[in-house]
Amino acid sequence: MKQWLPRGMTVKAEKRIKKMLSSGEGWQIYSTNQDSYVLAATPSLYEKWVSEYLLPKGIFEQSSGSIACWMYCSTGEYIVSALEQGPFPSNNGQIEAFSIAFNTTLKLYPQADLHDAVYIEEYSLILPVFESSNATNNDSVYGKWLTGGVNISATSFKRISQLMSWISREQLSKFFELAGFEPKDELAEEGPTEVDTSTEKQSDIENKIEAVGISDAFTLIGRPELEQFFNDNIIDIVLHQEQYKRMGISFPGATILHGPPGCGKTYAVERLAEYLGWRRFNIDSSTVASSFIHGTSKKISEVFDQAIKAAPSILIIDEMESYLSNRNMAGSSGTHHIEEVAEFLRRIPEAISKGVLVFAMTNMIDAIDPAILRRGRFDYIVEVKMANKEEIAALLNVKFKHLPVAEDVDVENISSKLDSHPMSDITFVLREAGRVAVKAGVAFIDNACFEKALSMLPKKEEKRKIGFNQ
Repeated sequence: MKQWLPRGMTVKAEKRIKKMLSSGEGWQIYSTNQDSYVLAATPSLYEKWVSEYLLPKGIFEQSSGSIACWMYCSTGEYIVSALEQGPFPSNNGQIEAFSIAFNTTLKLYPQADLHDAVYIEEYSLILPVFESSNATNNDSVYGKWLTGGVNISATSFKRISQLMSWISREQLSKFFELAGFEPKDELAEEGPTEVDTSTEKQSDIENKIEAVGISDAFTLIGRPELEQFFNDNIIDIVLHQEQYKRMGISFPGATILHGPPGCGKTYAVERLAEYLGWRRFNIDSSTVASSFIHGTSKKISEVFDQAIKAAPSILIIDEMESYLSNRNMAGSSGTHHIEEVAEFLRRIPEAISKGVLVFAMTNMIDAIDPAILRRGRFDYIVEVKMANKEEIAALLNVKFKHLPVAEDVDVENISSKLDSHPMSDITFVLREAGRVAVKAGVAFIDNACFEKALSMLPKKEEKRKIGFNQ
């Protein structure tokens, strides 16, 4: 969408438009050079807010730009937020103020649809754009805003509390009540209990795998094939459980993602976990390695137990070749290695049946034990390659929306030079280009900044040298 207010336009005193943050039908939100926000609205939407939603006339003023609109500029640290797109809360005070405004708005306007609404913190106003006959979907609006963009319903108090671990459950419960929701989980911390996997009934397991309150499609910018795989083989099963259960499919199978370091395997699964709103557990050398006999196997079992207890959840086995390499190639520690592989063989099918989504990552697929690769343990073995220039261009276009990038930046040139580079190199170039811009004293990241950042990357055919030069 074209910006109504151009970059650099003065809106009030020394405040100038920096970039557009979000937009919807009839409105746009911008940031300024002084960490404040500007909300612009079409004349028709502004008049609707004034007449129907008690918007005070004095806080908006007409724009002097080429496009007719009404503008509001925030003061201090007050935010202006699109409920679906952000900016999202950064402290408890913002959450408390929003919760009160949310509850008040729905009491005054029970038919309001808040999915495309905007929030003016300074005046505790939530301004809807549409009317709806079913305002119950606003549960997902509150959950998404609270968690910083995760598609999760406010009815899932337990999942939200897991995502927002920096807030105590008691404090979060208070925010829910202020917003008009009733936290359904007990606040008392549960003591350690053993997971009884032998007596749990299948119907109980299926009830634990609740469909997530999701309104938007899962996207993985720059990785369309992996995005399609997740949508078809995992998310669709989670969201349409009844239909799949009729076909004998109760839960998605386990998946191996293999590919070179830096191709984005772990990042993709982390985005999936955020989208579903499920708690994530990791098995890697830092969490389960032990110098004691049987110690590693015991820790592996403990992580599986924790994931099953928190189900539905996601379990990630990182660098799986460290634990699941071919048992026939084991050295002096062969007995203990065989024990570890056997533990995985036993627990993976059990975890899947209990509502745990299992992912494993490796850069060495050929070294994995054949018994692990057999269908029934891991149903899907997906190769993740380095991003090509088209995928990188798509990713850059999204990243540029959140950065002060010059309009004439050559995305095609940058993406061509980053073709087949690790995702970490893309992040480095973005950060380094920003640093160069600051050092140069320019307002926007331009082509020269990106060229400087790109020049700092090693050439594709260049190998890192180790040792001393004489």
